[in-house]
Amino acid sequence: MSHDPEQQLLKAFVAHARSPSDPAPLLKICEALVRVRRDEQMLPWAEKGLALDPRHRGFVHARARALRLLGRHAQAVQTWLDFAPLDWSPLFYQARLGRDLYLSGDTAGAIALLERALQNPAEDDDADKLRAHKWLAEALLSTGDARGFQHWIWRNVSDSGNYRYSAVPMWDGQRDLRGERVLVTHQMGYGDQFMLYGSIRHWRAAGAEIMVLCDAAIHSVIEASLPDCRVVAARRPMAPRSPIDAETLPAVQAFAPTLQATLLHLPLLAACDQLRPEPYFEAFIRAPQAEHGRATSWASALRAQHPGKALVGVFWDCSQRHARDMRSKERSWAGLRSLPLEALERLTTNPQLTSRAHFVSLHHPVAEILGGSPRGSISHYAPGVTTFADTAACIAQLDAAISVDSGVANLAVMSGKPTAVLVNPAGEWRWGANGTRSPWMRDAHVLRQTAMGDWDSVVSRAAQWLLHR
Repeated sequence: MSHDPEQQLLKAFVAHARSPSDPAPLLKICEALVRVRRDEQMLPWAEKGLALDPRHRGFVHARARALRLLGRHAQAVQTWLDFAPLDWSPLFYQARLGRDLYLSGDTAGAIALLERALQNPAEDDDADKLRAHKWLAEALLSTGDARGFQHWIWRNVSDSGNYRYSAVPMWDGQRDLRGERVLVTHQMGYGDQFMLYGSIRHWRAAGAEIMVLCDAAIHSVIEASLPDCRVVAARRPMAPRSPIDAETLPAVQAFAPTLQATLLHLPLLAACDQLRPEPYFEAFIRAPQAEHGRATSWASALRAQHPGKALVGVFWDCSQRHARDMRSKERSWAGLRSLPLEALERLTTNPQLTSRAHFVSLHHPVAEILGGSPRGSISHYAPGVTTFADTAACIAQLDAAISVDSGVANLAVMSGKPTAVLVNPAGEWRWGANGTRSPWMRDAHVLRQTAMGDWDSVVSRAAQWLLHR
């Protein structure tokens, strides 16, 4: 028997062609599509399966999963509701329906259902209970409720790789950190690190000396931005409670920490403050000095070429959507977040805008080659965007930025740059659930789709935002 998932998919398809009234090959097609990371393509096969076997939970789950990956969250919710009478495990069902309620925009309904799910007597490390914690966290945080961080921390034992330095205790909530030397270990993506390291100020104010681990790709930026911390580049941990890697261990031992905190612990220190920090994550990003110098010279020359015009950075395409080796969830989500090139060109070729602003691409050249390069009044950063230090230096010289939901959006906002963040209706909690303001960061002006995939009104509002600046 072949273990090649592509061959298994082909065999299942051939079996279905031979026996189109047999649901078994259809289920194998769905299972094989998951293994080849094309989950979003399951929908027609799941629907064929349900037509043959209307009470098969596997086809229901596959249909809801595919709809979610395609951004059709309300239909995913309706799928769960239509098949509620089936013999589901209550926690399995509540966790998934709660997630899709949140993604569909029914945040209150999601919170109520997920809170009920967590009353289930299942063990704390049950996979569905951990899933309920994650989505309850995101739903609460999208409303600006800092209690969500208490649920988000459960990701440290579920789906977020993290380090555990067993030589010292994990921070347990103590507020007085005078005399403590805290090792802060990284996880998640670049954007999360840009945002959550904005909480370091709370830990420093509580008296802690801090050593920060971060991804090598952003090390020079974090080091320049946290001058009173020891900042060390390290591999990103892929599994929960990973030991500190051998290359990083000597630096950790030399720092001699007395406590450890993960990235997800950072926002918890201020979560119980009577007076909530405003903003919760304060802008702190600074470009390294060498890159800053090159960017200053570049910006001076560009402003001379476009006198009297504002310089506006643009980031429109999430390159993960082009990565076929990436999981369907990440690839599909990146596609739903990306702005089509023709929509961006409504800004870069708009005479009313280009008479007052000149645009600058914030893309890495390789990513822009994949996604296409816009026409109109737009330049590229002449020193070259090869690192996040280059991107941070470029952003620092701009007057504003426009970005889809991405690490670059977080970088721009946490640099203190006025940034229009273009999001879909199931946008990340970081940008809030409603309105134009993020409950967590000051410099984000949030522009939301009213329907998934409809960027027209978002682009029009981005144009108005620029014109009124």
